[in-house]
Parts: sequence; structure tokens; C-alpha cells
Amino acid sequence: MRKLVFKLFIAIGSLCGKLFPERLRLVLQNLMNECYAAYLRHYFVGAENLIIDSKPIHFLGGKYIRVGKQVSLGRHACINAIYRWENCGQEFTPKVVLGDHVVIAPFTRIGCINRVEIGEWTTTGQRVYITDHTHGDVSYEQLNLPPRHRPLYSKGPVIIGAYVHIGEGACIMPGVTIGDHSVIGAGSVVTRDIPPYSVAAGSPARVLKTVQPTG
Repeated sequence: MRKLVFKLFIAIGSLCGKLFPERLRLVLQNLMNECYAAYLRHYFVGAENLIIDSKPIHFLGGKYIRVGKQVSLGRHACINAIYRWENCGQEFTPKVVLGDHVVIAPFTRIGCINRVEIGEWTTTGQRVYITDHTHGDVSYEQLNLPPRHRPLYSKGPVIIGAYVHIGEGACIMPGVTIGDHSVIGAGSVVTRDIPPYSVAAGSPARVLKTVQPTG
């Protein structure tokens, strides 16, 4: 029933957007986003004052996803807390934590079977990929299986600190810790830990600069 009402509200909002001036359309769009955020809050843990840039948002395992205050989720952001991998009969207890004021840009994808934590005020660019797992380990036996028939394997959690900026198209791989106040360049592939106050870029990412206090 809730989904039916929500779809009806979307249809009415879309019609009004076509019939009325731009300013009113923007007001209606903001109202729609607020309603959609209220709808999503029922599925996440926390999510106080959730901000939705635009619908839709994709997610799996909402009860394993803890969202802090005033977190912003962009259009087509995808957060998957995978608690069951039926292809191999696996079960997990994942934990995704988004700290207060985190901004997840459009088309960013987070995949978790272990733990993914993102600290407060951290921001991603568009199309960032963050994962704590892979399809199988790199063994002869598993490479002979179709990828989707390989067991999911995590080599460790992903911990991203506070006040971090991750550039567009970057990939954060399993078992990585990124220290507070760091910057990850666009298109980087982070395969090892990055210390706090670092500027890192490349594939694989390496530290280009460590920022020191002035004065």
C-alpha cells in the first residue's frame, strides 16, 4: 500500500512539473525528494534528516546499513549489504556505516559482506566503487568456475576516515584503510592503506603528497 501511494505521488508530481513554471517545478521536486527520503528512512538504521538528491536509490539489506545525520545520497547511488549469497549458500552479517554529513554522489556503488565504514563529512565523486569483497579468491579451482558461482570472499573491511574526498571514478578495494583528511584522485584504484592528510592518485594509488601543518 505504501509503495502504491508513493508511486501515485510521483505521478502527480511529474504531471505538475510538466504543467507549471520552472520555480514551482523545483519546489515540487524538492518536496518529492523529501517524501522519498522519509520513505527510505524506514529501511535504514538511523538516517536522521536524510537528504536525497534525486530518486531512485538502490539498496539491499537496509537493517545492516547505519546512516548518520544529514547524509546525502545521490541519484542511482547503490548500497548493498549482502547478507546472503544464494549461489554458494553463503550467509553474512555485513555492516555499512555512513557517518554524519557524508555525501554519496550519484552512481556511487558500495558493496559489503564484512564491514564498510565512511567517516563524517567525507564526500565521494560520481561513479565511485567501494567494496570489501571479491567473487572468490585467485585460485586455479575457483577461476575455473563462472564468476557468479564463486563464493564471495573478503580480505578485510574498508575503513574510510573523516573529511576525506574521493574523486570521480575511484575504486576502493577490500582491506583498505584511508586516513582522515585525505584526498583520493579521480580514477584511482586504492589497493593499500593511505595515511591521514595524504594526497593519493594512480592505479594502483600511491601517496603523492603528505600535508603538514603550517606555522
